[in-house]
Amino acid sequence: MKLYFARHGETESNRQKRIGRFGDPLTENGRFQARRMAARVAKEPIDLIVASPYERSKETAAIIAGAIGKEVRETPLLAEKKWPSTIEGKLLEDSEAKKFFDLQKEKNIADPNWHHSDEENFSDIKRRARLFIDYVSGLKQENILAVSHEYFIKAVIAAMMHGDALAYEIFRNFFHFAVLDNASLTLCQKDQDAWKLTALNY
Repeated sequence: MKLYFARHGETESNRQKRIGRFGDPLTENGRFQARRMAARVAKEPIDLIVASPYERSKETAAIIAGAIGKEVRETPLLAEKKWPSTIEGKLLEDSEAKKFFDLQKEKNIADPNWHHSDEENFSDIKRRARLFIDYVSGLKQENILAVSHEYFIKAVIAAMMHGDALAYEIFRNFFHFAVLDNASLTLCQKDQDAWKLTALNY
């Protein structure tokens, strides 16, 4: 099985370095990026597109689907990490946002179940990543394109690498080490029962 991850195209929140929200649409540049990515995807043997229900991913998936004539299935398993409502839309450098990220780092190292408020914590994300891996492994199609978000794509790859042994500190280091640009493709392959990362951010 081949699993292609597509990160959605650029949004205004990406451009301004803000924490994204559910309804953020693509910018004009983001739509251009999605069309350019669709031309690349058309060269691959895609059987099915699965996508996050977030607007930016739905729009990206629709552009790709229109170019290659494939079905899109939405699944909440591919949604971006839910951040605290109090910091959604804020600049990454906003003092309240920075305070949360510092606290999250401190608390999650000791307790992956720690919650600040209404966000998904690390245990939630790890569980959802494993559910997505099980979901896609159960599909009958062999070549899947998953349109999703930076944080969650990296969480799935880290879960493929480490399984139940994935810890917050390992994931945090991987998140900051791995580059995942808007409208980039990443390829993972499953041979028998083992997943492998074939290409990242190409």
